[in-house]
Amino acid sequence: MKTDNVTNSNNTERTTIEGGSKEALNQKTSVQFLLSTALVVITIILVSATAYYGLIR
Repeated sequence: MKTDNVTNSNNTERTTIEGGSKEALNQKTSVQFLLSTALVVITIILVSATAYYGLIR
């Protein structure tokens, strides 16, 4: 059996079909990261505020 180096054509086709171009996929990933980070920060602030005011122990 001989192993040949396979090009990235399958991955490129899958990316194009699923999420568009590489740049669009990077943009989408960036937005998802920023949203999830903001959500975590807001959650931490809410938990800290409720703990400070004695609503949770």
